[in-house]
Amino acid sequence: MKKKAAVLLATSALAAMTLAGQASATPAHHASSGAARQSASAGIRASQTYYAPFALGHGESVSSDTATLVMQSDGNLVIYDEFGRARWSSNTVGQGWTAQFQTDGNFVVYTRSGRAVWNSRTAGHPGSRLAVQDDGNVVIYDGSQAIWWSGTAH
Repeated sequence: MKKKAAVLLATSALAAMTLAGQASATPAHHASSGAARQSASAGIRASQTYYAPFALGHGESVSSDTATLVMQSDGNLVIYDEFGRARWSSNTVGQGWTAQFQTDGNFVVYTRSGRAVWNSRTAGHPGSRLAVQDDGNVVIYDGSQAIWWSGTAH
């Protein structure tokens, strides 16, 4: 019963944060170089949200309380949980150089020479946002619709 109540509470909090974020969302062309937008609700740190264009270079990362998205220096884009365990990766070791969330809504890992080696297959969704969520999931939203997610919620 406690687990069910906790899940319901977490779902309600996430929905409230999502709605609050949508109400105050700035169109992508107004965002300052992909800067993070953060809001708090009842003492809960909200997901970290990034607008295109946004890029992660070697060794750069963005985090929420329970997820860290890292463009590793080995070329792999990885999501770690709050315990340092890898939960998802792009499998681009030895290939990736930068991860770019593009203005067309696609999240892409590029080689040093500019060749795409992984992508979220979400092109065609300009104005989308990339959220590193406190539930551990990384999600690309077009409006209120999730169009890609890492499946790392926990």
